[in-house]
Amino acid sequence: VISRTTPAVNYGHRNLPTKIDFRGTVLYPEARGEATVESRRGAADIDAKFSNLDSPARFGPTYLTYVLWALTPQGRPVNLGELVLNSANKGRLKVSSELQSFAMIVTAEPYFSVTQPSGVVVMENIVRPDTVGNIETVEAKYELLPRQHFTYETGSRDRVQDTPKVTMIEYESLLALYQAQNALQIAKSAGADQAAPDIMQRAEQLYQQAQTYHSQKSVHKQVVMTARQAAQTAEDARILALKRQAPQQSSLTQ
Repeated sequence: VISRTTPAVNYGHRNLPTKIDFRGTVLYPEARGEATVESRRGAADIDAKFSNLDSPARFGPTYLTYVLWALTPQGRPVNLGELVLNSANKGRLKVSSELQSFAMIVTAEPYFSVTQPSGVVVMENIVRPDTVGNIETVEAKYELLPRQHFTYETGSRDRVQDTPKVTMIEYESLLALYQAQNALQIAKSAGADQAAPDIMQRAEQLYQQAQTYHSQKSVHKQVVMTARQAAQTAEDARILALKRQAPQQSSLTQ
């Protein structure tokens, strides 16, 4: 894993919304963003806007989406949601978090339901000069999965040729299917088909069902919803596989 730090802000006990900016990292210096954070009892409402973000595929064909993360001062990551871009390379995400003190980053990911940030950090939060209230900043040290963790061979090194553009609805359907495919292949590479066969079988069934919906030109929402269920189920299988493999690996090193 790769370690990294970024400033975290304590948003608790505020009477007014607080603004914070996002700045592009060395991987994507032109990326920009800002968020309004409003603390309520037991939750923080986040309204984040981003611009100058190109397709995540610029970092490699495995990367299909961007994810906004909250990071506790202790380094625990929380997936706040997928950042979907429009045709102007802008995106907006409105979410709530039970955390009160946290940092925020944006990463490129192979699918929306990942549970740990990849090493492709494209933006980090920075405190604005006009941020309302007294800001308690701490360094949130967190761990990233290296880029190679999400790399697999497809059996062909041929470049993808240019293809005709599709409608936004068709694009969203295809993107959901590709993310599910990524999640399944990454879970298999982690041994989930052996360590968690029942869950993997369910993920495969959901993926096949999503493909059937797409081929039958069913309602767009059915395709996207089922494909996203497949990706989430595959990620559950991957996490379970890693947990089951940990004791075995520990015994081998002793």
